[in-house]
Amino acid sequence: MASGEILVAHGMWEVIRSSRQFVPHSVGVYGASMTGKTTLDKQLTTQGEVRPLGDDERTHHKKKRKGYVLPEATAKRIRSHGLKRTVVSRDMGGHVEYQSSWLKDMWQRKVKTIVVVLDHRHLEDVSNTENQVALSYLVRSLRAQTRPKGLGLKRIFQRKYMPRRVIVLMNKADLWMDEEAYELWEKGFIVRHSIFDAFRQTLYEFQEANIPVRVDACAASIGWNVDDAIFKGLMDL
Repeated sequence: MASGEILVAHGMWEVIRSSRQFVPHSVGVYGASMTGKTTLDKQLTTQGEVRPLGDDERTHHKKKRKGYVLPEATAKRIRSHGLKRTVVSRDMGGHVEYQSSWLKDMWQRKVKTIVVVLDHRHLEDVSNTENQVALSYLVRSLRAQTRPKGLGLKRIFQRKYMPRRVIVLMNKADLWMDEEAYELWEKGFIVRHSIFDAFRQTLYEFQEANIPVRVDACAASIGWNVDDAIFKGLMDL
């Protein structure tokens, strides 16, 4: 290839790469209650330290005859190493009664990337399985192709849905990450840390369902590795 053709090809690639930042990417953020989904949403919207949320600020959805009312999806710009992408997501509640709304959101918007937010509560109380239940619900609903109610006429002929990827974020790293965990994270092997042992079998299920999974850690309240983790998930997979 002549040098001129190389320059033209390089220029075209730069135009394509630059234009991708403006193409909205549908993201669904789900997980058990109080894992930090709303804090993550606030961090993606406006970077900076997010104050702790009060009980009255937890995400709840109004219920109507056809189910819970979903909040508006909003666009956010994420940045990593000089690159930018636009993601569109909703701030979804994490209570068990809202889990079917997660399916409605992903089917309705044809969510390309699912972000599952976890935390370390199972280390503090081994009897607490809220995170495990939430993650299992997601993978088993996807494998079973569970069609949610209330999709409306727009999706009446939609019979299947499958995301392109799943990003599993172990949030609140500022509270649980020790030296060993940080070393594993730096090497790209955070999934090998014992904090993920309780979820390992479920992570295998995603792989068996042909859904690529990226596992990472973040601290949404202080903005550590939030944009980077999601950006890597979008690009790597």
